[in-house]
Amino acid sequence: MVALFLMAKGNRMATTREVRSSQRQRRVRVYTAWHPVLVALLEHVLPEGWYQCISEFQLAREPLRVDIVILRRSRRGAPPRPRLLTSVVGELAEHTLVHFKGPTDELERDDARMLLAYALQYLVVAEIDDPGAVALRVLAPRLTPRFTEALRSLGCTLTPTGPGTQEGRLGVFPLRVVETVAANAREGEHLLYTVTPGMVADPGGIPALSPAEVAVFWALLEHVEQVRHPLPGQRKRHMKDEKRVVESFEQALARLVARLPPEQRLAGLAPEQVLQAYAPEQRLAGLAPEQRLAGLTEAQAVLALPDAMLRALSEEYLATLPRQTQAAIQKRLGAASGRQPARRRRTRGPSK
Repeated sequence: MVALFLMAKGNRMATTREVRSSQRQRRVRVYTAWHPVLVALLEHVLPEGWYQCISEFQLAREPLRVDIVILRRSRRGAPPRPRLLTSVVGELAEHTLVHFKGPTDELERDDARMLLAYALQYLVVAEIDDPGAVALRVLAPRLTPRFTEALRSLGCTLTPTGPGTQEGRLGVFPLRVVETVAANAREGEHLLYTVTPGMVADPGGIPALSPAEVAVFWALLEHVEQVRHPLPGQRKRHMKDEKRVVESFEQALARLVARLPPEQRLAGLAPEQVLQAYAPEQRLAGLAPEQRLAGLTEAQAVLALPDAMLRALSEEYLATLPRQTQAAIQKRLGAASGRQPARRRRTRGPSK
């Protein structure tokens, strides 16, 4: 009887541990890797010194965080007009809450209700008396009928104000919705492509960026690298789409570099760094004969010769060259003839 009691108690304890373990696993916060990309993007296009960009905000006395970005004015006066992404960061309020949907997410009905709830909670926690100091932005690949219908049920009707932008009022809060797929084609908005489905499906399709946009793109690459390899002391987060983010930016980088003229690609590189990428014969292409041999060692000069001249060299002379050079010559001549180079026979000494 005691044994049965202990067995039942042990089973209950094991079940309890499994339930608690399952609950802990469900409580693990999974962040989207596109979120820090948006934060970095906004930080680099906001007028310097005028706004705080808060990547997440605690909306209750007890921990309750949401995937919104807070753009909070940090000084008085009229800020300069931003040059990039004016659809998102233009005409900001004292407090602007940005609700973001990345390339692999869509706007749902609950997003409209949650956005209004966030705004009301923010008034309480941030101790804001005037609701007019708060505005709302939604950044998503595209509007969906279900999100639009949910807004309408809350008394909010959207009006188009430009390619990819629509505006209305959600309760007392001004609302602007930016559809990144439609808006990124506009001048000054091309960086929005980095948070559209196109960045996942066709990273190389990123529009041609202006010099100012290229500078922001390089900064985004650094943040993407930190997503994959956090700096010392930073906690590694569980992030949805992390692999997609990294791969997309790497492919987009390759396309951007391919578009650059040669002088921009090589800017900042020492001549020897450039030459290391080329074989000796490639380095000498286009030079006059007397220029080709200047500063080269004997072995390098031999490798710079065309195949026809290499074949004319005697075996006695080739034997004086370094083994690595001899192997390179044999490989070249063998490839040119379409067959493997013949191995040299060892000369036997006189038999004893």
